[in-house]
Amino acid sequence: MTNYETVKVSVIIYVKNTADYIKQCIMSVRNQTLQEIEILVIDGGSTDGTRAIIEKMKEQDARIRTFDAPASVGAQFNIGLQEARGQYIGICEADDFVPSEMYERQYRIVKENNLDVLRAGYYQVCNVDGVEYRFEHKACGNPEWTDKVIENNGFLFLGEAVNGYWSGLYSRQFLMDYGIRMNETGGAAHQDLSFSFLTQMYAARIWFMKEAFYCYRIDNLKASAYSLQGIGLHIKEYEELKKQLELRGQWEKYKTVFFSWELLSYRWFLRRLPGKVRKTEIERVYRYLQIQKEENGYCLTHVMNTVQDLSKALLKDEADFSEEILAGIENSKDFFAYITSSFQADNRILIFGVGQIGKILKQFFELHQKETVLLDNDSKLQHTGYMGQRVYQPEKAVKNFSNEKIVISSAIHSQEMKRQLYKLGVPEERLLICDDEEFLLREIFAKATAHGKKRDR
Repeated sequence: MTNYETVKVSVIIYVKNTADYIKQCIMSVRNQTLQEIEILVIDGGSTDGTRAIIEKMKEQDARIRTFDAPASVGAQFNIGLQEARGQYIGICEADDFVPSEMYERQYRIVKENNLDVLRAGYYQVCNVDGVEYRFEHKACGNPEWTDKVIENNGFLFLGEAVNGYWSGLYSRQFLMDYGIRMNETGGAAHQDLSFSFLTQMYAARIWFMKEAFYCYRIDNLKASAYSLQGIGLHIKEYEELKKQLELRGQWEKYKTVFFSWELLSYRWFLRRLPGKVRKTEIERVYRYLQIQKEENGYCLTHVMNTVQDLSKALLKDEADFSEEILAGIENSKDFFAYITSSFQADNRILIFGVGQIGKILKQFFELHQKETVLLDNDSKLQHTGYMGQRVYQPEKAVKNFSNEKIVISSAIHSQEMKRQLYKLGVPEERLLICDDEEFLLREIFAKATAHGKKRDR
């Protein structure tokens, strides 16, 4: 039996109807090199055989404890936190999994440095016909903040917004001292918003691990991230967060960064909606934010840099707001149209730009048996190659390959690269732009590939 006085990490797994994934999830936690753990599995009313799998695994490992809860991720997490006996709290969602050394490596750091919160990098994971593809994401955008103790001033950590709250560890005492919980609203979407905001606001000592561990699945098309009801759920969760900040006497201090988080959330979700519902939901958000702007007295000129333009558009009119929400989305729309139509007939495709987006495109095209040609302006890459493949100068590639489609892969420099190709005589009809990594991963690599494989069968 587990000696609860020596539990170092309590891993909370909230689950409902994930029979296809739950065994891999729990096994990945059971197999941790850190043995002094407990595994708290909270079931929100599974009806697909998930619970039977959990109970069988529970018989094999006394560290597994099971609980029943309402169908609410927030309620499930809160039960797990209340029952936890570990010094630190880990979170593993039921369709995800973790490498065996993750909690041992992370525990050593949080313990030695007396941390409130540790965040590590993570992988977005997609499995296609038994082959696993991993795409790494950093825990922090500033490399100077990684792998050392950061003293948080309340705003520094919040400036990172929500970025993989399940990727690390939390001091249980820290969560208890500040009464940090998830909202117990129904369902499985976005209840983590308040939890993430409050932990990032209150944490005094934090650590961003440069290394990635957690494996976040993006090919489960039943996941809440794909729900069309997301805007209503976002609004509800932010209303609950506002209540929390008011109760804690922190609203006036943090309302501008709160508003920045709102804008980030709405923009992220609205851009991913199908066109038939997007217009209606943008109108809904615009009207809602206009009311909130007046009621709360937001200072729109002091929002986070990433939403400055969207905030300015809100000051103008609905047309400007909608245009800013959708800025660049036509590129994703055109690229998606290509993937679902003439793409199948092309045997060879040129990729201009071999950064992170270019790497994903190369893997995607090769998965679909397409020959790829890489081109980049970096002379070093032209000399060394990339992933074992030659990298052409754009001028040489345009000369040697005169008919194939060219996909410009850059989140920042796409328009400059497009103008460069124009000057080289490449016509508009040969060009496509892929400048949204999240859209590429979720809507193209995971979703389009999954649907494509179903059609093939």
